[in-house]
Amino acid sequence: MKKRLILLVTMTGLAWLAASGCSNKNIDTAKVREAFQSLSGDARQYLDQGLKAIDESNYVAAVRPLKKLGFTVKLDKNQRLILEDTIAKAEAKAAP
Repeated sequence: MKKRLILLVTMTGLAWLAASGCSNKNIDTAKVREAFQSLSGDARQYLDQGLKAIDESNYVAAVRPLKKLGFTVKLDKNQRLILEDTIAKAEAKAAP
């Protein structure tokens, strides 16, 4: 669990650095929803909470459920990259 947390924090940091250097900081929630169509239960709830907050421009509230999603579900490589990118962009927009 500790290794997984360290990995997620490291990957989130790297994704944040990559996203902060990019000119496109818009969050495409449709792309995220498409990548996670097979989710159900609590994982679906975390995704919906995070994306709803992003749609409402409440980026601070979006980060926590999206990070929980990363801890509760085994993701494939594409899903992990999309999730990390989304979290990084939400954190960048939440920063003052």
